[in-house]
Parts: sequence; structure tokens; C-alpha cells
Amino acid sequence: MKLNWTAIGASFVTTTVLAIVFGLYLPKNVDLISPVIGGLIAGYIVGGSYTDGLVNGGIPAGIGGMVSLTTSILLTSSQTTTLAYSLGYTGSKETLFVALIVGSVVVGFALFFVFGIIGSIIGVKLNKNKTSKSD
Repeated sequence: MKLNWTAIGASFVTTTVLAIVFGLYLPKNVDLISPVIGGLIAGYIVGGSYTDGLVNGGIPAGIGGMVSLTTSILLTSSQTTTLAYSLGYTGSKETLFVALIVGSVVVGFALFFVFGIIGSIIGVKLNKNKTSKSD
């Protein structure tokens, strides 16, 4: 298992930027395609073994999910508090944000990690198909 920092950087940046843009401007859950794209890019760059693709694509996509979901919550904070209070939330605003941030970190990493792994497997497979056809 080797770390390819180019693949890790590409996966993280792609996942984070696409998830924020997709999450803010497109319909619900479209941002879940961003870790697949980020993982696919990393898996294609790494090639070789599936384990290398998983490490270099899945983990950065998961970290990108943590960052992007937390950023999206912070960017939409006024809408989030309005929604929470209209649904009957009676606690403090600080407690609400701590719960939302912790939840977005945990859920963001888990979801984006799994989807990043799927993308990295596809990327490694595409790289293997390319190299086997050129032989």
C-alpha cells in the first residue's frame, strides 16, 4: 500500500469543491456523486492494486465529505435555524449547531468514504483496462 499525494489531493479537492457546489445549487443528494468522481480520479491516477485505490480515493473523499457538509451547514446557518425552530426545536442555537456539526462530520465521512471507495474501484478498473488494451 503506497500513498500517492497527487491522487489524494485530487480526490480531496474534487470531492470537496463539487460537494459544496452541488449541495448548495442542485437538488437534494446530488452532492453524493462528488465522492464517486473524486475516488474515480484517484483510483485512475493510482492504478495498480485496488487497495492503493481504496486508500488514496476513499479516505480523502471521506475527509472531503466532512469538510463539505460542515461548510454547507455553516453557509446555510440562518435557514437551518429557521427550519429547526419551525419544527419545534426549543433549545439554544449553540446546542443545535454543535449537534449539526458533529452529525455532519460523522455522517459526511461515512457516506463519502463509501462512495469514494466505489469510485476508486471503478477508477482502478478503468486504468487496468487501459493498460491491458495497450499491451
